[in-house]
Amino acid sequence: MDTPAKKDIIPVLRRTIEAVRPFAEANGVILAFEHKAGAIEASSYLERSLPHLERFLQRVIAFTPPHGQARLSVSLQQVEGVKRLLACITNTGVDLSYVKEAVTGLGQGVEVISLGKTGTRFEWSLPIEQDAAGPENDAMALPEGSGYRVPVFYQKLRKHMQAYTTSMKSLEEAVARGHDEREHVFLKEVNAIILANLGREDFDVSALSRGLALSRSQLYRRLKLLVRLPPSQYIRYVRLQEAKAMLETGEMTVGEVAFRAGFVDKSYFTRAFHRQFGFNPSHLRKARIIKKH
Repeated sequence: MDTPAKKDIIPVLRRTIEAVRPFAEANGVILAFEHKAGAIEASSYLERSLPHLERFLQRVIAFTPPHGQARLSVSLQQVEGVKRLLACITNTGVDLSYVKEAVTGLGQGVEVISLGKTGTRFEWSLPIEQDAAGPENDAMALPEGSGYRVPVFYQKLRKHMQAYTTSMKSLEEAVARGHDEREHVFLKEVNAIILANLGREDFDVSALSRGLALSRSQLYRRLKLLVRLPPSQYIRYVRLQEAKAMLETGEMTVGEVAFRAGFVDKSYFTRAFHRQFGFNPSHLRKARIIKKH
């Protein structure tokens, strides 16, 4: 059998990065590429995995908050005497180690390393040389028709990470940059009133309107313009943001956190939490307890 031709894979990887760059820019994410060798000679078969690497990079970008960074770095490694390409994708701004969808369909070759609140590193080890019909191909292939091509993936999952990474403080800062001081003060007042009544299950849009001395229609119009959510949804959003912050301390049970955030029904709290963040509150508490030990 003929030996597959070898070529320097670095220029090909650079083209992959440039193909993804418009997607990164559209999401406000800084994209970088680095390599620790002048050239990496690889079999032409390695190029077959590059479309999967490109989609994997797009997934990480889709989860990374605006102003964050996604960086692809590559290097050579020796595994049991076999040369492999180690592709590391690192993001900043959010820990994606909880998000299983980020590596769905990539086989067993991806190691996910949490960097805490600063980000995540994904390490994907790819063979430099392989047979065209080798088992590695199946491990690297994304399932056909899986629905994880970027547009669908982005539409279905981006909203979860926006909710996960956007705090009230960052919303207030965004309003301060894009609106006049009056609206900045207004949003801070809204947040202060909601937080002051966080544990009250009966606190609703009418109560918030009265606290601001505004009609319901005035409140709806002003708040929707600033945060793109109607008042009822924004109240729930703040409750869940505070619940997540309480769970991250690991000091309270899920039931206790639900009650303090104004949710009497624990089952409803769990469903609402999952819709906003993409995972259950118990998952976050367990992860925190494991870190402590």
